[in-house]
Amino acid sequence: MEEFRLDPIDFTFDLISSEKTGCRECIPIENALKSIEFKKGYIRVYEMKDRVQPSRYQLDGKFFKRSNAHGYEELIVESENHSSTFSSYTADDIEKLLLIISERLNELKTYEIGKNISVSRYVNGHDYWDLVILPIPMQNTQKCHVCEGLNYVGNREVYKTENITVYVPFSPKKNELLRITTIKHTSIEELDNIIAFDIANIMIKIMGKITKEITFDIKQSGSDHFEIEVIAGESDPIDALGITRINYFPEDSAKKIGEKMNDGK
Repeated sequence: MEEFRLDPIDFTFDLISSEKTGCRECIPIENALKSIEFKKGYIRVYEMKDRVQPSRYQLDGKFFKRSNAHGYEELIVESENHSSTFSSYTADDIEKLLLIISERLNELKTYEIGKNISVSRYVNGHDYWDLVILPIPMQNTQKCHVCEGLNYVGNREVYKTENITVYVPFSPKKNELLRITTIKHTSIEELDNIIAFDIANIMIKIMGKITKEITFDIKQSGSDHFEIEVIAGESDPIDALGITRINYFPEDSAKKIGEKMNDGK
């Protein structure tokens, strides 16, 4: 069981989780929501119900109250075998994958699950995208923070086309190498063939030039302008949304420490 908690002091969210590390797709799941033709086979979409759960606590006025804060997670799986073929895909293959993700998010939009989206793909892992949608935290700004940031990229830009730019963030996250985004304000649901093809080509270029293991993390929040973070190593889509994962419950920890502190009084 997992649970989101809001810190009453700095209003940041943590996810209390005892989840073990490992391949998400290797968790036994069945009954695909849908199948999509891809190459000589099918992509299958599975809903994950074990990780994004309702929270019992939310700061509301006085102190912690019960909350129905929730989220949604699904895996978009290209192969049922534990394989890693993303780096061998052509630009056309990756373009199609990006458009499938865009179309899927358009379908999910009708359910009003939330506006904070993260879709992660670990290049050296199993062939799937881990899609998470949460109503928290919401980055609300009067102006689009992505568009505003592009005004100050300066000498941190490393690659550019007519449609996209690739740059090193002014204040990168832990292990973040690069950020890819559209020059024009664009949501992931509005992705078209031209932009998807540009992004596919730059992904191939990045995989060929950067020798580190990397994760591509498509992210979009309240401003509806998507970015792709290039992270060194494997990345959790929950982390990409700015939520810290804690692997113990504070109440359990307090009980254990309290018993030790009071033992042999």
